[in-house]
Amino acid sequence: MKAGTHLVGAVALTTLYDRFVPVSWGAPPEGVESVVMLGAALIGGLLPDICHPNSTAGKKISSLSVMIRGVFGHRTFTHSLLFLLIVGVLTGLIPGTYGVAIQTGILIGMVSHYLLDMLTSRGIRLFYPIPTMVRFPWHTKTGSFLGEGSVLFVCMLWISYYSLEYVGVIG
Repeated sequence: MKAGTHLVGAVALTTLYDRFVPVSWGAPPEGVESVVMLGAALIGGLLPDICHPNSTAGKKISSLSVMIRGVFGHRTFTHSLLFLLIVGVLTGLIPGTYGVAIQTGILIGMVSHYLLDMLTSRGIRLFYPIPTMVRFPWHTKTGSFLGEGSVLFVCMLWISYYSLEYVGVIG
């Protein structure tokens, strides 16, 4: 998937989290923390592509991106549960409610990235270092108008519904 789709996907999954996670599981943050979480989700939505030097994330830290790609390749380590766990532990070291918002947002964004890339014909190595590629039975080519466009449409439809419900236009 392209960067724009990953950003929209991160927003969609963050709003799903806000809408459906029960308070007993840890209430989604409110106020400034919710903005921090959404910003972190946008970063998390792009972070796994740090392994691709031409990606939005890869261009920001090109030397690190080239190194990661050289060692691991694309859609391997940075698209795995192992990387998700490492990022989760590292972001868990950030103290306070902002730390929780950052950790939650980055992890939500990364999960959305993984799910979206599992919708592509190439899939991801979710269980890296195990060499099995994981993808959904229904998949599309990255950047295809119909496939990626459909994903964008569904995500935007959900975000629109969530927004209208949030402000009380629909019940």
